[in-house]
Amino acid sequence: MNPFLDPWWATPAEGLTQGAVFALLAVACAGPSRRVDLSPIGAFTLGLYASSVVHLALGFRPGPTPDVHPALLVGCLALGLFAALAVAVPLTAARWPFLLGAAVLVVVHLGARLLRGDTPEPAIRLFRPHELLPGVDDVQLLVIVVAALALALRSHVPPIAVNGALAGVAGFLYLLKVPGSAWYLTGVLVGVYALTAAVLGLGARATIAVALALGLVQVCFESVVGARWWLPFAAALLFAAIAFRLLRGRFRKAPAPALA
Repeated sequence: MNPFLDPWWATPAEGLTQGAVFALLAVACAGPSRRVDLSPIGAFTLGLYASSVVHLALGFRPGPTPDVHPALLVGCLALGLFAALAVAVPLTAARWPFLLGAAVLVVVHLGARLLRGDTPEPAIRLFRPHELLPGVDDVQLLVIVVAALALALRSHVPPIAVNGALAGVAGFLYLLKVPGSAWYLTGVLVGVYALTAAVLGLGARATIAVALALGLVQVCFESVVGARWWLPFAAALLFAAIAFRLLRGRFRKAPAPALA
């Protein structure tokens, strides 16, 4: 099966789009001294749900894309972003445990399943994407540009808030890119790829490069295998990255062989 989308440039475009979201969360998770911080994953999950709840409260519903005035739409998007940041920044700054985000994810999914049946959390579409080139739309471009700006401006954010800000922006952009991203395990997938990039990256630039590469890998894997094995594949990559990092650290600590 051809692992590339049609046309061929749609594959790197989609890979960069998903990789940009992975990069935001990966940089947030990559702490000083190459320590991986898990709290931004929980903040990402809660921020994503907060943004989704705000959009529902503003009147957006599953189904056909509503016709909203551009100025009003910008305001709605800004409120969704603010909600994600308002939740993610305090959670990350307080160093709340990663299990909080996981627990909330489970509770929300179970509650939605009990209330709605087998189709909880349907996709909420805020606006209809417009194709700029065959296979490339304005939503992809928006995600890449906003992610690049957030990464470039992170040095101007207070250190206590920067990781939460990156996690909140990641949650908002992922909800914008995949309107059903809070649906089942697709939001968890972002966290797994972000952790993989944070484990492998030797610095911020390397972490971003690995995250973008993982975005391309994810798109190719989805084209070849399908969505059923997303999570096992991502988890296998994470375990391989952890094993590689542990082995590399062990070899570095090993004494140099003596010369005869």
